[in-house]
Amino acid sequence: MKDSMQERYPFSPFPRGWFWIEFSENLPKGKLIGKRWMGEDIVAWRGDEGQVCVANAICPHLGAKLSPQHGGELRDGKLVCPFHGFKYDSSGICVGTQHGPTKSKVSLHRYPVIEKHGVVMAYWDPEGEQPDWEMPELPQEGWSSWVHEAARIRTHPQEPAENGVDVAHLSVVHSYFDVSGGQTVKVDGPFLENKFNLSRRIRILGPMQFTADINATVTIFGLGCSLIATRMEELDLSMRQLAMCAPIDGEYLDFVMSLQLTHANTPNKMFPGLRLVPKSFFRRFARKIFFEVYKNDISQDFEIWSTKKYLEYPRLTDEDGPILEFRRYCEQFYGNKQGSTSSIHNPVDEEKQSESRVIPLQNVQAER
Repeated sequence: MKDSMQERYPFSPFPRGWFWIEFSENLPKGKLIGKRWMGEDIVAWRGDEGQVCVANAICPHLGAKLSPQHGGELRDGKLVCPFHGFKYDSSGICVGTQHGPTKSKVSLHRYPVIEKHGVVMAYWDPEGEQPDWEMPELPQEGWSSWVHEAARIRTHPQEPAENGVDVAHLSVVHSYFDVSGGQTVKVDGPFLENKFNLSRRIRILGPMQFTADINATVTIFGLGCSLIATRMEELDLSMRQLAMCAPIDGEYLDFVMSLQLTHANTPNKMFPGLRLVPKSFFRRFARKIFFEVYKNDISQDFEIWSTKKYLEYPRLTDEDGPILEFRRYCEQFYGNKQGSTSSIHNPVDEEKQSESRVIPLQNVQAER
């Protein structure tokens, strides 16, 4: 029997913040998607001007489902209800019915949307408040395109974010060594920053491997997105990793991994045998190698996230990093302070055994 998520976590599974909807390339004009998101059925589509609408999938006329799985469809860029033909534009406003214009104002419940870095995200607030912050732009000049993949995990969005301050697990779970720093975080409202250094061995092809000394900066943008920026000076290479998530139904969430690299000017520092290989090929090759490393590393956390229990009074050591500071930072993302770490179950309750909770998804972006 599965252990209850309410037993594992004493706070809402749906904290406020920006959460992943879809990759931009999977939401072209003319395509309507429907999914479960933050415990609600939603629809998303792109209007004639390219703007994305994310809205509750319930028609405010008489409550019919608007998702394509239930008959909703796009006609001339308008979302059409399968019940009475009410038509909604990408601003969520009803612009007509099968009988002509509406006599009263009818509109969908929409969510604030941002589209950056090839990703569509929407803002959730349990009290319906509008966002007063969003992710900053990441300059793209000199960087490769992003590559993405996703997995479905039975966990809470606070768990992946906490990894950004849990420096002690890096050597145990991921085989990093010479880990230093990461003991002090900088908090600025909804943003949290942590910096640390570490080293690791990276396998390339078969027995070929090299040691990379890495300077890492983790920036957490609420509980829906973390940016891991790394620099390897000896390889003249910088890398960005986005770790995003979207709670589905209070049990599972979609966990999304994205990565891009700088265009290294001296690729032979990393792979001397590729000195004569065109740089464009090297960039694709290096991105593929490092994305596989990223996926392998983070997948090692999946089973832990899927089975661990949140403890109010963890028995921390000096090496654990600023976990308590992170948890205080998280309190701002729960409605009515229900997510406060002061409300928790007995931490000595034994963990129950359950079946595997990791469901791999198909790679959603082809190599470019």
